[in-house]
Amino acid sequence: MKSACCLIFCLYLAASAAAVEKADYTESFDSLYNNLTVERRASIVELRARSRRGEYLESAVDLSDPLRLVVPYTRSLYAALFFQPEPRRVLMIGLGGAGFHRLFAEAYPDSLLHSAELDPTVFALAKSHLGFKPTEKTPVTIMDGRQFIKRTPGKWDWIILDAFRGGYVPPHLKTQEFYRECARRLEEDGVFVSNLHSGTELFYADIKTIGSVFPQVVLFRTEGRGNVIACAVKYREPVVTDPSDWPSASELNRPLKGYLDMRAIQRERMQIPLAEMNRARLLTDDFAPVEFLDTIKRNNTE
Repeated sequence: MKSACCLIFCLYLAASAAAVEKADYTESFDSLYNNLTVERRASIVELRARSRRGEYLESAVDLSDPLRLVVPYTRSLYAALFFQPEPRRVLMIGLGGAGFHRLFAEAYPDSLLHSAELDPTVFALAKSHLGFKPTEKTPVTIMDGRQFIKRTPGKWDWIILDAFRGGYVPPHLKTQEFYRECARRLEEDGVFVSNLHSGTELFYADIKTIGSVFPQVVLFRTEGRGNVIACAVKYREPVVTDPSDWPSASELNRPLKGYLDMRAIQRERMQIPLAEMNRARLLTDDFAPVEFLDTIKRNNTE
C-alpha cells in the first residue's frame, strides 16, 4: 500500500513539475493600444503583443537574474557604446518589459535612462509581472515617443527607438521628419539607435530613410535572429564606420559585469545592402506604408 501511495505521489509531483515547466501562468490584457499576453515559465516572464498577423515577443525577463538579457536583440542595442561610450542621458522610445533597463542601470548607475511609453498598460505590466521598479534614474513618461521628442527640452547621448505595436513600429516613428526631430535632440557626439527587422522591403526603406538624415549609419545583425540594429550619428567626421577606430571592446566590457561581450557585438556588424537601399522608397509623413512594405518579402538572396 505504501509503495502504491509513493508511486501516486511521485506521479503527481512529476505532473506538477511538467505543468510548471509548460507555463506557470498565461494571462491576457487588452488596452486601447495593444492586445497583450504575459506568460511565465519558471523564472522567465514574457510580454507578447497579439495582432491579426500573429503574436510577437515584446520583452522577456529572468526574475531569478534580472540583469541577464533574455531577448537577443537587447544585447545588440549596446552597440551604441562603440559610438558614444559614455551614455549620461539616454532616451528609450518604447518600454516593453524593461528588459534592457536592469543591466544598463547597474552598469551606469549615475546615468539617466528615461523611457517614453505610449501604453499605460504596458508600464503597469512591466511593474506588476516583470519586476520593473522605476527610479529617479529610470523614469517612465506615458506619452507618444514623437510627442515626447517635440515637447521635452534637453539633449540626449543615446536615443533608442524600440517602439513596436503588434509586430511593427507605428508609421509616424519611421519617417524622415521624425528622424530629423531626433537628430535635433541628440548631442553633437550622440547616437541614434533603432531596432529594425530584416527580410522585407520595409527594412531597405528604413535604412534609406535613416541615412537621409544621419550621414553615417552602421548596422549590426543580431545572430540567429531577424533583428538588425542601426546605429547612426549626425556628423561626417570623424568616420565611425571602421571598427578599428572603435573603443576597445574589452574596455567597454568592464561595467557590464560579464553579462555582455562587446567583442561578440562587434562581430555582428554587417554591410549596408546598398543596391536594395537605393531602390527603396523614402518614408515621409506623407508616404509611410509601413504595414504594406512589411509584407513584401525581399527579392534577393543573400
